[in-house]
Amino acid sequence: MNVLASTDILQRTLLVLTSALFAANLAQSIMYLPVADEREPGDHMRHWRFYACMFAFFGAMLFAILAPSLTLMWVAVELTTLVSAPLIAYRRSRESLEAMWKYLLICSIGIGLALFGTMLVMHATTTGNATWHKAGFAFVLAGYGTKMGLAPFHTWLPDAHSEAPAPVSALLSGALLNCSFFAIVRVRAAIPPDAAAFCDWATAALGLLSVAVAAAFMVRQTDYKRLLAYSSVEHMGIIALIFACSGIFRDHQALLETALLAHIVSHSLAKTALFHTAGNLLLAFGTRAIAAVQGLGTTMRREAALWTVLVVLICGMPPSPLFLTELGLVFSSAPWIAATLLVLLFIVFAAMTRAALTMSMGRPAARPLPLPRRLAAVPSMLLGALVGGGAFATAAIVKSMIAKGGAL
Repeated sequence: MNVLASTDILQRTLLVLTSALFAANLAQSIMYLPVADEREPGDHMRHWRFYACMFAFFGAMLFAILAPSLTLMWVAVELTTLVSAPLIAYRRSRESLEAMWKYLLICSIGIGLALFGTMLVMHATTTGNATWHKAGFAFVLAGYGTKMGLAPFHTWLPDAHSEAPAPVSALLSGALLNCSFFAIVRVRAAIPPDAAAFCDWATAALGLLSVAVAAAFMVRQTDYKRLLAYSSVEHMGIIALIFACSGIFRDHQALLETALLAHIVSHSLAKTALFHTAGNLLLAFGTRAIAAVQGLGTTMRREAALWTVLVVLICGMPPSPLFLTELGLVFSSAPWIAATLLVLLFIVFAAMTRAALTMSMGRPAARPLPLPRRLAAVPSMLLGALVGGGAFATAAIVKSMIAKGGAL
């Protein structure tokens, strides 16, 4: 499959996925915000402003996916920054305002780099100079990689994801990061073959670095929402790595392109459900500290089951479709990439399961406030969609592996 064809398939997938995630987060917001306003002290954003920003955010993401040119796509990605920033500061606390301004500053710098890179790529297209293509893509990768959450440009992401209301965190992680990745894919599709190898190896290096940085910060993480934020950095790194390897190792291109789509969809569904569950825990306990949320299996069995199962799935343990997407990457890439990735994934798995077991087991550290049962409805449906959709993704990936000669 050529780059342009795979870009069209990715575009259609992101359109459906972004629309579904927006509907899920809108429904969760309607149920979540009244309880949050009641239990979280301080001055909150008016609900009509919140929903206006949510719809504008959704429209900007659709604009970014459907933009007919690289220039309009850049405008759309910048627009997503401007309309989503107020959502991060919903609580109007000192911490949330700081996170909002950090998000605006860092992402605006990144978008500036992306604009310069886009101009270089457009100039290179008219001159046919491969050096300008390489330079332009380097700036684009750094610029849109900032918005995508790739290390070392990810520093806005943990603060924004941890301070924003749960539905906003879910939309940022599950939908916005994908749109930024799609911007990189669009620019990569405009790169000629003589500059393609440099672009793919640069993307692979940044993807592997992102997984490594996320693993390092997750090991001793004490905040469960920041833990999920670093998990987003990890999975964006894996997505970048799968995409890059599909261009580097062309013998496995069909398998890796299938794995890429499956990984994007599976991560978005699982991470959205995890942020919703984390928001429910925050409403019940009033804290994001892992040490203060223990004994969920005794006090909040429904949330304990959701949290534990979703953490296991996001870590890529069977029957998660992420297991096969990561397995496909391991079998399709170079041995040194596969070995490094396996070590890092084991570290991530140990860090996340340790936090999940600490929160689900043991003696309760505090008595949680009761939660309306409806708050668990959306994450439960997303979990069902992940498991059901995972069966189709698994079948597609296994078929690709068998067609390639039985990589398993």
